[in-house]
Amino acid sequence: MVIIMSEVKVWRSRITPSARGAIFRAKRWFYATYYAKKDDSVREESRQNWAQLARKLVEETNSRGVSDKASRLIIYYSDENGVFKPIRAEIEIYELKHIDTIKISA
Repeated sequence: MVIIMSEVKVWRSRITPSARGAIFRAKRWFYATYYAKKDDSVREESRQNWAQLARKLVEETNSRGVSDKASRLIIYYSDENGVFKPIRAEIEIYELKHIDTIKISA
């Protein structure tokens, strides 16, 4: 039995105004990286893996009520023979707070 360990890669989004926006950026990254230049069998397996991950991301952000909060998405994945295999994902949620008001008269 031969076990081949592939290295874990990380994709990190910029902070976006909403968790939906972070997931959308990840979708654009995925399709540009794994869908455009691969053969049909690899492309379909990668798409199924992405769809399953995206579904979980949407369900989790909706269930916690943070889909409209500023967020950053981090995806840990492996690239086995050109196939996207997600390992885990993290969603960092940010909340903007009013700190102070500065009034300047002209």
